[in-house]
Amino acid sequence: MKKIGIAVTDPDDWTGVALGNAVRRIGMQPLKFSFTAATSDIQEGKLYAGDLDLSALDAIIVRDMGPSTKNDISFRFDILCQLKELGVEVINSPESIARAANKYVSSYLFRRNGITTPGTVVTNNLDEAVKALSTFGCAVVKPVFGYKGIGVERIENNEAGLKKLKELLEKNNLLYIQEFISNPGRDIRVFVVDNKVAGSIYRIAPPGSWINNLSQGGSARPCILTGEQEELALKAAQATGTVYAGVDIIEGDRDYVIEINGTPSGKGIFEASGVDVAVKIAGYLRNLLE
Repeated sequence: MKKIGIAVTDPDDWTGVALGNAVRRIGMQPLKFSFTAATSDIQEGKLYAGDLDLSALDAIIVRDMGPSTKNDISFRFDILCQLKELGVEVINSPESIARAANKYVSSYLFRRNGITTPGTVVTNNLDEAVKALSTFGCAVVKPVFGYKGIGVERIENNEAGLKKLKELLEKNNLLYIQEFISNPGRDIRVFVVDNKVAGSIYRIAPPGSWINNLSQGGSARPCILTGEQEELALKAAQATGTVYAGVDIIEGDRDYVIEINGTPSGKGIFEASGVDVAVKIAGYLRNLLE
């Protein structure tokens, strides 16, 4: 029986549980582990997490990389790269997870591949940041490496906004500034698996907020994509090289891809539309290993 590692920090995580069930249904053995327990014994040439020999796995599905510092995350990516070199299939690949996780890199890839995305400036320079804010009028400032809408700020081109911009630069030493797109108070999360749309939802901000992330209190509703939205989502996944991904689209004067998640949750789509994306990921894995 093939052994499939599921990298997940919280053993009760909805998506991690769903992936385990889906892997079991295709006749393979799911083995959960957390990168917080990862160890490399260089002298012995062993890679393991707890009692699990990672190099003995046939494949790994990365649900999350776990909370980490700069040194930790580099080490975890290095482990994934080593396992890939040893012949373990890794989904998503460490390279594609890194591209999706880095908003600067993913924004660059979107532009390079003709994917409509809001105006974006990334800088260490306050004068350039002020110039970008003046051009955009209203902007969203995000951590380059961020998740769940944490640390996202909406800033107006006024005295308070300029003060906030300076504070954020002093705190983070880098500013990722994206044009705020006027929208209907929602965004669209598209779940892509193996170059196909597996499901999609509207994410609607809670009262008094403009952030649509479900982890920030947003709610999910079923969504039927237009052809243009479907094409944007598929192109975004292709640009980053992700097998499975959550692509976020905002509806403005046209549709824009705002970011992509290479380790997305499937809970919201399942609860809103009944689509279990874990089944589709497991189906891709079965075909890959046959």
